[in-house]
Amino acid sequence: MTAFIALNLLCVIVALLLDHFLGDPRTGWHPICLLGRLNRRLENWLYSLGFTGGALLTLLSTTVAVSSTLLLLWMAASIHVVVYLAVNTLIIFFSVSARSMVQHALAVHAPLVAGDLEGARQALAMIVSRDTAGMDQEMLIRSTVESVAENFTDGVLSPSMYAAFGGAAGAMLFKAVSTLDSMIGYRNERYERFGKFAARTDDVLNFIPARLSLVLISVAAFCCRLNAGNAWRVGRHFRHAHASPNSAHSMAAFAGALNTRLGGTATYFGIRKDKPYIGNGTRINEAMLITGATGLFSSATALLTLFAAVFYLILHIATRYACA
Repeated sequence: MTAFIALNLLCVIVALLLDHFLGDPRTGWHPICLLGRLNRRLENWLYSLGFTGGALLTLLSTTVAVSSTLLLLWMAASIHVVVYLAVNTLIIFFSVSARSMVQHALAVHAPLVAGDLEGARQALAMIVSRDTAGMDQEMLIRSTVESVAENFTDGVLSPSMYAAFGGAAGAMLFKAVSTLDSMIGYRNERYERFGKFAARTDDVLNFIPARLSLVLISVAAFCCRLNAGNAWRVGRHFRHAHASPNSAHSMAAFAGALNTRLGGTATYFGIRKDKPYIGNGTRINEAMLITGATGLFSSATALLTLFAAVFYLILHIATRYACA
């Protein structure tokens, strides 16, 4: 088991480095895109069953994702261990999305500083489910920083953690649930019942990573000369200030590090929702908050890669001594 985790950690490290240098591949054959298309088709068949249909959709989607991944890994292993490691790494690479998140956030920042609010709204609409029409500058900044903060857990830490313990199959298990949650995990008239099982499953899978994110982000804040102490204090204080049991952990840490506040009013599918504020900072209408958030995000990702390398070396040495 130790050797298995060590090899997976090596694959995670390479996958994170590939993501840093190459970014998320833009192809219709991307595993997450394929899952999304499968989910929509299954939704059309199962929606009339309500909660039961949503549960079946979650189980079917995760089963397809995991079983197809295991089949690919088995075929790769039957050729050579190097091929297995390459396929394992490639699938993990597809499951993380650090560079693309930074690019999307900066795509909001560029028109914002140029005074093009409509361009910023269109760029933000690519990464959030909330309605962006009519957003002012403050709301655009806040929504972008929130997305960056949340995506550290959903797009980097969680898939990396599940990959470490379960290989590419573990990463795809998480991504299958996370993708479904982003598609149907809403509390509105259409998805309140149908999406509940996927949303709750996502809550369970993100429970530990969300809490680890508070530590990683605080340390990363220190590394990039932000307010690490405030990241930890605000993170601890506001970590439950969200309807989700997990989302506020990373958001609160980002808010503390950047001396801002997140949360507040947002509109989803035409319905206005007043959410509690996360953080008590005074920087609330500065475009530089977006670049600060992307810098913190990148530092936290680099720190995660470093920790994975350290744990890999420890497990590698332990395995060699055990075999001696």
